[in-house]
Amino acid sequence: SVVRRSRSSSVNAGSAVRRPSLGAGVQSNRKLIRNALERYCLKGEANKAQREQILSAFDNDLQAYERFVILFRSLHTGRHDLRALYGYQNGNWIRVVQALPSPPSLEERMVAMCLRYDSGAKEFKEVPGLTQMLNVADAVFLHPQHLQKAKIVA
Repeated sequence: SVVRRSRSSSVNAGSAVRRPSLGAGVQSNRKLIRNALERYCLKGEANKAQREQILSAFDNDLQAYERFVILFRSLHTGRHDLRALYGYQNGNWIRVVQALPSPPSLEERMVAMCLRYDSGAKEFKEVPGLTQMLNVADAVFLHPQHLQKAKIVA
């Protein structure tokens, strides 16, 4: 019999898409975020069109990113409604998908609450006392002053 070795641990696994190095201590959460978007944030028939559009972009247009953070709509409601998706690149969190008005980039000082996604329980759980979202957070709420207000046109 032929023994096949997994090349996933190899530095150059020969993948077709070259993804930039995330840096020391930063792990990919790509599969987890896709799962959270599909099965939690955008679940149900009412979200089908948005879910298909965002997952298509995630699978096709966002292949260069390995680390993502979901921005939820509002800390006040506490609901986990998707506002935007950010990808980590060259030391910065850049907005890559926008469902509602949101900042073009994220900074640590803007974050009010960090959450991790538990794929088994299919829920987000707060990570209390977290000061750096980079290595740990899968989703965040921002302080209200960093969110654009809806403009009333008179």
